Amino acid sequence: MSVIIAVVKILVVLNICNAMTMKQIKSTGKMMRKTCQPKNNVADEKIDPMIKGVFIEEKEVMCYVACIMKMANAVKNGKLNYEAAMKQADLLLPEEIKEPAKEAITACKKITDSYKDVCEASFYVTKCIYNHNPSIFYFP
Repeated sequence: MSVIIAVVKILVVLNICNAMTMKQIKSTGKMMRKTCQPKNNVADEKIDPMIKGVFIEEKEVMCYVACIMKMANAVKNGKLNYEAAMKQADLLLPEEIKEPAKEAITACKKITDSYKDVCEASFYVTKCIYNHNPSIFYFP
């Protein structure tokens, strides 16, 4: 889910203002992954399982998640950028996942308050979003 927000933010920057399809979201996610994966030296085997709800609690994985979220301004000052995430969900997510995504973001917005480290905060808010609604979760 957080990646969906991240992808949406990038497209806002590119001035694409129409709702995206999941295919477009996944395509943009691949570009983000190509940036963040080498920066954090994390193997596919450690990040691919997130789509199935398996979150490997290792620093490299956590910082990969933070990198994706930072690229999208979904996290600001180590906290979920709630207002931006909600606005992006309204503007760009496909209609079928818009409301469930906003519910998950709202349900998880305080998770980052428990963590001082931006990698941990990003990782655990992403895990919360998955747990809130696995059916709409996507992470590159």
